[in-house]
Amino acid sequence: MNYVRESWRRWVVWLLLAVIFAIACGFLSNWQFSRRTEALAKVNQVATLYDRQPVEIASAKFRPQDEWLPVKITGHFLPEKALLVRNRPLNGTPGFLTLIPFEREDGLLVGIEAGWVPADSRLNGPKVFPKPTAEKQTIWGHIRPSETTLNRDAPAGQIATLNMPTLFEKSGLTASPAADFYVRLGESNFSEAGLPKLLPRPQLTEGNHLSYALQWIVFALMAFMALVWAVRQEIRFKRMADDPNYKPKVRKKVGDDDNFAEDIIILSS
Repeated sequence: MNYVRESWRRWVVWLLLAVIFAIACGFLSNWQFSRRTEALAKVNQVATLYDRQPVEIASAKFRPQDEWLPVKITGHFLPEKALLVRNRPLNGTPGFLTLIPFEREDGLLVGIEAGWVPADSRLNGPKVFPKPTAEKQTIWGHIRPSETTLNRDAPAGQIATLNMPTLFEKSGLTASPAADFYVRLGESNFSEAGLPKLLPRPQLTEGNHLSYALQWIVFALMAFMALVWAVRQEIRFKRMADDPNYKPKVRKKVGDDDNFAEDIIILSS
């Protein structure tokens, strides 16, 4: 079989390429499995913490295990320092989130995301929107991590993200130890005509990570299957070229026997 001796080096190269492709698919599959694990952890955390009874904030620093934990705070809002967070559509409607500093009784400043307001016809933020009073009160909401800053300029009274250092800086307040988290308000006593509208419970899902992970495994297997098919086809064609009497076996298709019998009946009639 000279065709085997002639082609084995090339087949080895293609085998190495298939192995490299399969390894890459393995890494991508593992990455999707990891992303699914992270997504499931977030779903489980919401299911476990979201509906608990509010508790006092345990730490002035954000702890990942506290995300979505309901907390209560006693103190007063600083309504004159309220800002709007840009580019926050809700159900397809352009709008803004309201972000208001809240001073706890011990002086700790906490950012409170107090709900959503729609943009005007020119997609600008509302010049006037309902704000709380500065009276002492106890509020509750869910802990969320502070967002990263985009380092973008924003019009007066607005910021680009829910970034607490930017809130305190733009509001002219001193830096707060609670600058790496904010609280999403869970109940409002100052809403007018339903605004600001409190954001609903997050609808988290695990996504399509599992199907993507399995697809990468299938792609890796298909690479080897394609290689085997290509080698067999090459051997077949070279044998046909070397041996005029060689006839490769042709696999019968379903229904071939029935078609053959029908042809005989037609010819004999």
